Amino acid sequence: MRISSIDIGSNAIRQVIIEIDMNGTWTVLKKHREPIRLGHDVFLYRKITPPTEQRLVLAFKRMARLMKKFKVDKSIALATSAFRDAQNKRPLLTKIKQTSGIKIEVISGTEEARLIRQAVKHNTCLNDKHCLLIDIGGGSVELTHVHSNRIYFSRSFRWGMVRTLAEAAVQNKTPQVICKENLKKASRFLPKRQFELAVGTGGNLDAIGKLKLTLLKKGPNTLVSASELKIIYKRFMKMSPQDRLTKLDLKPDRLDVIEPALFLTLQLLKKYKIKRIKIPCVGLKEGAIYSLLNSHS
Repeated sequence: MRISSIDIGSNAIRQVIIEIDMNGTWTVLKKHREPIRLGHDVFLYRKITPPTEQRLVLAFKRMARLMKKFKVDKSIALATSAFRDAQNKRPLLTKIKQTSGIKIEVISGTEEARLIRQAVKHNTCLNDKHCLLIDIGGGSVELTHVHSNRIYFSRSFRWGMVRTLAEAAVQNKTPQVICKENLKKASRFLPKRQFELAVGTGGNLDAIGKLKLTLLKKGPNTLVSASELKIIYKRFMKMSPQDRLTKLDLKPDRLDVIEPALFLTLQLLKKYKIKRIKIPCVGLKEGAIYSLLNSHS
């Protein structure tokens, strides 16, 4: 069986097409990314503007062609924070369905956190530890406390990195100040205990793993200690914008959001006295596949 899963985020749109054999083994056939920053429009203007709408329609036509090329049997497309907030989402969802055949489901932050948890559950051994799952997206941040396959806390916060950059520009503050203010405002809603381990998901955390390889010249990119993260952040902040562009193995639309993402991750590890963070390189689109399979089992 072949499945296409599309994650329509606030910073970019990501598609993965996989094949599952009789034993349940996954083979990735195609990964595709559309660098469309929906959050830039929505977090500033509360809607998706006509130029971005045109790019979206063309992007989904391309993804539909990929689905046809790889003879996909089942598909799922999930939209998160930017689409949740867009005032003009309904006619746009209809237009995309009519022009590409792809039906998009706009999910809540709670459902987003649940699906991310599904991806982590199937790909990461937590060794019965009290674990904090951290997903840092463009529009929202999901925090989940997990222990022994039980969820004790899960909440979605409007702290995404594209949103943070927009708020910083409007308020004439640094993104780091916005991150600190968000944590302080939400302190009464956050878990009060310490954690033995963190697991980071999403494009920003995957990028932090890449920065370990590039800036520290060592692996693995799937495990970063708190002390390593401090060094990564310091070295990143010392680099000029041009050096970041030419010397780091990051996409251009990741270079601005990774700065507050590094800072927020550091703040969370410090707050909860977490010594290391696992980065399994999975997220919403993989969790959506597990959910789709469970619904048809």
